[in-house]
Amino acid sequence: MGDMVKVEHLVKNFGDLEVLRDINLTVAEGEKLVVIGPSGSGKSTFIRCINFLEEPTSGAITVAGTRVTRKNHLEMAKKYSSMVFQQFNLYPHLTVLENLTLAPMRLQKVSKKEALESAFKCLERVGLTEKAGNYPVQLSGGQQQRVAIARALCTKQPLILFDEPTSALDPEMVQEVLNVMVELAHENITMICVTHEMGFARQVADRVIFMDGGVILEEGTPEHFFENPEHERTKAFLGKILH
Repeated sequence: MGDMVKVEHLVKNFGDLEVLRDINLTVAEGEKLVVIGPSGSGKSTFIRCINFLEEPTSGAITVAGTRVTRKNHLEMAKKYSSMVFQQFNLYPHLTVLENLTLAPMRLQKVSKKEALESAFKCLERVGLTEKAGNYPVQLSGGQQQRVAIARALCTKQPLILFDEPTSALDPEMVQEVLNVMVELAHENITMICVTHEMGFARQVADRVIFMDGGVILEEGTPEHFFENPEHERTKAFLGKILH
């Protein structure tokens, strides 16, 4: 198994604000990594730097052995990574099916027939085949997020980045999205997931990292975090969300 992502000395500043300070991390192919930490800790910025939605101030990010740069980041994204956002980011004027076939046909130059076949398979995996002709506005938040996950799967890339995929959902919809993500975790997809859902972390993560103040304060297995965290900040954070 090779490395899917390697992050070396990653720094990200917004003006005078240092959001990420010297992050070093390697994620193996097929690994499920969960990133936790308080708001403002740099988690989302970190995950957005991996596919260059935020350009790093300094440091290097390598995906599948190739360094990601300003010049090649779109090409790398087409080949390797897709992202599931907090706010679904579906195109409102396109049907569910059109949302799923757009990137494969436009960016990856897949035939319409192949794109449609793949889209229906991916919709089946998230349990929404019957919504193929609907527009996003006709779906619940949970259904929209499941469509967004299906869209990420349609591009058949080996790396999926999740940026707090359940935080904009009503509580009763969270589980349906997490269930889909748990299913995905059984496959050889590399997943990096920023989330507050500790049950999901416990069930799915190979490794958990705790970020605070733009640095990785602690990393370990889910068992380590939930039974024996070392750092006082980690204990305080988990104490608040695991009552």
